[in-house]
Amino acid sequence: MTDLGLLNLCHVGIAVPSVEEFTRSWGALLGVSGWLVQEIEHPAGLLQLHGERQGPSRSRIAMGRLAGTAIELVEPLDGRTRTSAWLETRGPGIHHLAFWVADLDRAVAALADHADITYSPAARTQPAPVSAVARGRGPLPLGTQAPDPGFWLYAEPRGGQASWCLELLDARRADVVRATFGDHLVYPVS
Repeated sequence: MTDLGLLNLCHVGIAVPSVEEFTRSWGALLGVSGWLVQEIEHPAGLLQLHGERQGPSRSRIAMGRLAGTAIELVEPLDGRTRTSAWLETRGPGIHHLAFWVADLDRAVAALADHADITYSPAARTQPAPVSAVARGRGPLPLGTQAPDPGFWLYAEPRGGQASWCLELLDARRADVVRATFGDHLVYPVS
C-alpha cells in the first residue's frame, strides 16, 4: 500500500456545466445554502494539462457544506482546464476527491510509478523537482493575480480509466486556502 501521508478529506469536487443550475436544483434539494461563488482566472502558461502548458482560462467555482462535507462545484467558462476536458469526455458528475497531505513532495514521491500528475501548476510536472513549487506563495490565483500556487495537484492512476481524479493539497499551506475560502472547506486536523 502506498503511503501518501493523507490527513483528511478537504472536499468533493463536482464538474458541472452550470453552477447556478446545480445550486438551484440539487443544492436546494439537499438544503445547501450559503454557497461561496467565485470566478478564478489563470494566465497563459501558469497551468499544465497532461504535461502541456495551457493558455489563459477562467472557471466559476462554488463551495458549500453538506453534513460536515465540503463540496466544490467547478464550471469551466473559458480556456482549457482539467474540468473542461473532463466534461467533454465524461460529462457532469464527481470530478475529484481532494485530500490534505502532510507533505506534497513526499506524496508525489509515493505516487512514483502508480499515477500521473495530470493537472497542476506548470512547474510541477513529473519528473521535475517539486520541493520549491510545493511551498506555494501568496493568495490563490483569483482575479488577475498570478502567484505560484504550487501546493496542489491532480493525479490519475496509470493505465486505468478512473471515473474521478485525486487532488492533493499540501497541509503546510492550508492558511493560504483558508484565507480564500474561509470555513467553506474542511481543513487538516491538527
